[in-house]
Amino acid sequence: MLVFLHIPKTAGTTFEFILENSFGLSHCHTDHTKKEQFGPNDLEFARRIFPRLRSIAGHNLVDPPRISAPNASYVTFLREPVARVFSHYQDSVVRGKSGMTFEAALRTNEEFENLHVKLMGGGRNLDKAKRFLAKCAFVGLTEKFDLALHILERLSPYKLNLHYKRKVVARDNTIKKSLEADNKMIEMARDFNKLDLELYGFAANEIFPKLCAQAGFNPSDKVSSYDNYTSEIKLKFLLSRFYNMAFFRQLCKINGCHSSP
Repeated sequence: MLVFLHIPKTAGTTFEFILENSFGLSHCHTDHTKKEQFGPNDLEFARRIFPRLRSIAGHNLVDPPRISAPNASYVTFLREPVARVFSHYQDSVVRGKSGMTFEAALRTNEEFENLHVKLMGGGRNLDKAKRFLAKCAFVGLTEKFDLALHILERLSPYKLNLHYKRKVVARDNTIKKSLEADNKMIEMARDFNKLDLELYGFAANEIFPKLCAQAGFNPSDKVSSYDNYTSEIKLKFLLSRFYNMAFFRQLCKINGCHSSP
């Protein structure tokens, strides 16, 4: 089973499209449980709803090994932490979720502080997050997204349709560019994400190069892009999205997933 931990603002929505379009009715969006952490009982329930379950993905797969997925192949993407935080903040403002200044958001929003480490390690546990990355079947870098897909094509235990149409791309980067031009904001973002910066360095300098070598690539290789779909109207994707939203999400409500601890 592929277990994809989706770190916000790392091109994860695009990658989830690839999973949906590859596995169709055998892919589960764990976020539909509306729980902060998807656990072993939730997986057991999902396997009843998806009898041929081969792939799960979500933001709430905190400390993924704890769910004890059978024959799990862990997958995730990381993004340079300051860039990720700037993008996440811009998204929160554009979507109308936040009227806070960036400084205030950094101090109050848990998702702007060491989020890579907290999701992978189940808390601010850098060593545990590193151990998780070391056991992952695949670790991608947002900055090398297409190279990462070429590597995954050679290393994945499943046949994947890697073609995609890029999703959730900001049309106006004014806020992010303003933050990138402010050294004070950069240093503040770095200060609040010291653990993530170390984890990203570990992934970029140790984990990703090893995966490149296993797949016969070099981290600096230029590769063709799989970004060649003009539409998301694909049968497996539509079936997956419909089944997850119309059935799994509603059954989670009935089963009490949304209110369970």
